[in-house]
Amino acid sequence: MAFAAAPDYDRLSQLLAGVELAPSPAEAQGILCGLLALHQPDPLARWQAQLLATPATESDPSSEWVLEPAIDADAAPVPIDLTFQGRPTSAAEQAEAEACCDDPSHDHAGTYAHVGVHAGDNPSGDQQACNHDHAHDHDHDHDHDHDHDHACADADADERRALLEQLAAWTQSAMGPSSLSFDLLLPPEDRPLQERAHAVLDWVRGLLFGLALGGLDREQLFGQAAEAVDDLVELTRMDLDAVVEGDADEQALTEIVEFLRVAAMLIREDRAKALLDERDRQVAEMGIH
Repeated sequence: MAFAAAPDYDRLSQLLAGVELAPSPAEAQGILCGLLALHQPDPLARWQAQLLATPATESDPSSEWVLEPAIDADAAPVPIDLTFQGRPTSAAEQAEAEACCDDPSHDHAGTYAHVGVHAGDNPSGDQQACNHDHAHDHDHDHDHDHDHDHACADADADERRALLEQLAAWTQSAMGPSSLSFDLLLPPEDRPLQERAHAVLDWVRGLLFGLALGGLDREQLFGQAAEAVDDLVELTRMDLDAVVEGDADEQALTEIVEFLRVAAMLIREDRAKALLDERDRQVAEMGIH
């Protein structure tokens, strides 16, 4: 399915910041052009595998690990305190328990004093329920925030995939067999020259990355295609700090963009011819045998 327009540069830039490679839109298109130029099977799958990989998130250790308490084998055993078993949960219940107990040797107040709480200070059942409700509300809010973040992440992933599919279709159509040139995905022309120059450099790096990802060896190229790769490598050394607003650097950037179009097409044509030559050679060998 072909798309009439390129995806929005700024929106795609925001979405690509959430993937592991975190390329700019210009670099993303450069990678795709490098893969497409090599005429290899399923270049889109390889491209998407690179761009849609998300960074590994740090999980909550408490949800995955259960730390066992340290055990000191040399420590003396601690006697088990049974004074808390069946203790009252309110002052009224404490009084009732004391009235029912006939053994004068039992220190009922000491039961609560053992944990630093007097019988009269023991929180009521209503207070305990209130505290429980507050804790429950906090957990509910945390779960709600987590679900909201998860839903937003899913929405971003869907939009990111859709915009990348749009970029792929737009680029593939422009680099079709009948095409002589194509447009680079760069920031709008009303953006500062420095910003656009950075994007052009990203595109160059992306193209070289895509060619390397596809397994291209510089020695496989000949003539103008080989020279184009050498020039691309040289462009990666471009001094962006020296770029200043003005007609001279604006014209220079325009010429670089035009060269990138030509270079990508030269490499594509060189690889297409090499594949045809290899096919003819194999057919000839089959005819001989």
